[in-house]
Amino acid sequence: MKSIFFFFTLCLPAFLPAQQTIKFQGTHAPDSAVIKLIDDYSRSFEDNATVADRDAKRRQLVSPAYFYHGMDGAPIGLEGLTKRQTKNQFKLMADSVYDKVLYQYENTAILIFKEWQHLFDKGVEKKATNSVLVVMSKENGVWKVVADIIGQKPKETAAIEIVPSPPKN
Repeated sequence: MKSIFFFFTLCLPAFLPAQQTIKFQGTHAPDSAVIKLIDDYSRSFEDNATVADRDAKRRQLVSPAYFYHGMDGAPIGLEGLTKRQTKNQFKLMADSVYDKVLYQYENTAILIFKEWQHLFDKGVEKKATNSVLVVMSKENGVWKVVADIIGQKPKETAAIEIVPSPPKN
């Protein structure tokens, strides 16, 4: 088991893009299927004309019981989120993800990170930082995203260098 963890710790970063550096914690070595799910999930946010297009890509990656928990404190399923963000004319123009940590367990994985975003929502263009927690679970032998949870604004945002990624929508 230690040799598998050693392999993932040393070799896995070579398979991820440079900005995708992830620290690893938890009771198990990073599962390659979880790393693939994280990569696929991240890519689902790229190059979308609409919120519905984005969520159509995400649908195959999320649990039927998936929920999003935003700053309003009210969990909402994927279909409700799609409808709400479409109504709000949500558009992600650029973002930068940093401070990623993956907590890997036997049947659960939790990715935490901080994110700077340039977005349009509810008629307002804004730039903001968030902390995010993505929970993944093994369902019928397949890893799925079960929740996206938005946390409080990180305190150290003034100290980071933000390098936005290309437009997403």
